[in-house]
Amino acid sequence: MDNMKKMILLILPALLFTGCAVKEKEMEITVFGNTVPAVYTGRVKKKLPNGEGTALMENDAKAEGVFELGTYISGNIENTPYVITYRDQKISGIYTGEVNEQLPFGNGTFTSDTFSYTGIWTDGDPEGPGTVTAAEFSIDTPKEVLTGSYSGEYTGGQAEGSGTFTYQNGNEEVQLEGNFTDNQFDGPMTKTVRYQDTVKTYPVYYRNGRLQETAVAVIAYLEGMRNDSYCLSVEQLTFISDHSRQFEGNVKEEDISALYNHTFDYAGFKDEDTPELIMIRNAIVRSVQRYKPYDGADTVTSMIVQNNDGWYHLVFAYSAESADPGEYVDICALPLHRSTITAPEQDYPCIDAAGVYIIGG
Repeated sequence: MDNMKKMILLILPALLFTGCAVKEKEMEITVFGNTVPAVYTGRVKKKLPNGEGTALMENDAKAEGVFELGTYISGNIENTPYVITYRDQKISGIYTGEVNEQLPFGNGTFTSDTFSYTGIWTDGDPEGPGTVTAAEFSIDTPKEVLTGSYSGEYTGGQAEGSGTFTYQNGNEEVQLEGNFTDNQFDGPMTKTVRYQDTVKTYPVYYRNGRLQETAVAVIAYLEGMRNDSYCLSVEQLTFISDHSRQFEGNVKEEDISALYNHTFDYAGFKDEDTPELIMIRNAIVRSVQRYKPYDGADTVTSMIVQNNDGWYHLVFAYSAESADPGEYVDICALPLHRSTITAPEQDYPCIDAAGVYIIGG
């Protein structure tokens, strides 16, 4: 008898501490600071959810994990109303994901009409890394702050990684798709401009938020005017940018002779090859076009040339005013892309190239 009394005395505190369990009992719980009705299954204490349990709420919302005297503390939650502070604005939406200390913490997804985010949360805030779609977003540039919409990778409240930013520039809708660093355009990007029924798409190149209006931008712009989907690679754009002075035609052959490959393999060339300069010797000029890509730009030449081996090049270059059809030229250039030149008789193999300089024959 004494032993049984001892057992009762040992069990009673444990029951008082842990409470008992209920199944599908209607009661109120507090989630993210809001007290709402729920159907609860799990441990209770003082007639309140306490310990491990699951609460089913309106609109398929569900909280599963640890409760403390009716308040949801940690675990995994689904389809539950939540309010975030984003750029000094309160945004109401729905959260699904991990919770700790009564707040979103860990992996989670938030959706609303104007803002959605999937990624890492810290103390209730979407900190990233993650992906975001925001109807109102600001991108920093050296001259101004642009306001528009953004969809892409996101860290610490800033665009970071791959993304798309769209904004209005007067009557034009401008979209930039590519890489972002520290909330700035950075690296190769695709620019699309829409005005009424006109849509124009071409590649551009940024460094630290600043548009590179030098050889790299002009060559990228002209190459983007092609009828195929080709765009310069990061490595090619970087090579041109790093040697911008040479590509703007401000050098002589002896200044860059150490840079170019004397034994270029035409048949084996691939677009993804490491960028290097080649010399196209004694090539006949088949056609020439000259452009001013944008207001105030220097004239840039687009020409088709044929070398002694029958290979064609579509070359984009500065400082080629003396090159005309029928002349023979030497060209130092960067191979960009394998393509095809269509002539009346047949199609000819071609390698597009960015010209460093051209010497008339």
